[in-house]
Amino acid sequence: MTKDDRVIPILEALWLAKKALECMPPLPKNMKSSHIRVLNVIYKKYSQDGCVRVSDVSTAMQITKPSITKLINELVDIGTVKKTASADDKRIVQVELSPFGRECVQKYVMDYHAKLAEYFSELDQEKYFSMIETIEFVYQSMKAIAKRS
Repeated sequence: MTKDDRVIPILEALWLAKKALECMPPLPKNMKSSHIRVLNVIYKKYSQDGCVRVSDVSTAMQITKPSITKLINELVDIGTVKKTASADDKRIVQVELSPFGRECVQKYVMDYHAKLAEYFSELDQEKYFSMIETIEFVYQSMKAIAKRS
């Protein structure tokens, strides 16, 4: 197999991965999958620490603070997140889930992940870790090529 013969199957597998994400349950109006990821990070951080700052979400997701701020503001508009200024330092913005936000985490993260886990449990552990490692390698490779272009 030549180097070129390896490219098309990898790109086809990535296309299938994208199609797999499209099989996720339909989200509420105006909500995107990136919003669900933010809600999940807020939920986890709040469960661990009892409070969550916008910067905590930015760090956890490895996304710039302006990008996270935009996503969080969209979530505030949708009614899934509440923002408040810290009592100690008004420059620090804290976020927490609204009841609707907690419902979304339950339905689109916890319940859905539990269903997926049933299927994924059939996957051999070695193949599981190999898949993750390969996807990370492909992502880093494509990102490096994109930077050079």
